[in-house]
Amino acid sequence: IPKEGWHSAEVDSNNPLVEWQWTQKAATISFRNPKRDATFYLQSDARTDLFSPPQQVTVTVAGQPLGTFAADSKDPSLRTFEIKADQFGPADMTEIVLQVDRTFSGTTGDSRELGIRVYHMFVEPK
Repeated sequence: IPKEGWHSAEVDSNNPLVEWQWTQKAATISFRNPKRDATFYLQSDARTDLFSPPQQVTVTVAGQPLGTFAADSKDPSLRTFEIKADQFGPADMTEIVLQVDRTFSGTTGDSRELGIRVYHMFVEPK
């Protein structure tokens, strides 16, 4: 469940089945702690035309670094992150945070702080 650092969902005008949300500089996802090993799936893209080198995205779980990747695809790409049960922490709820090193502003009249575009994300317990 997106918690903070997210913009409202948007829909592709050419295909209403495609939906995404932009992150801000940091975006938090809160969910029930599975308390077992899991895989985090993230499908996203970036405005590669605006950044050279590409934005760097850091993924943390329960405040611990999970991984970093270059947001180097203008097309939706799927990344996976393996999470050990103890990385989620002991609480009943836990969080994953996506943080970009640089943001940009939207088009004219759109002053939102935009990071990467997220299409899907999912935590699958093993």
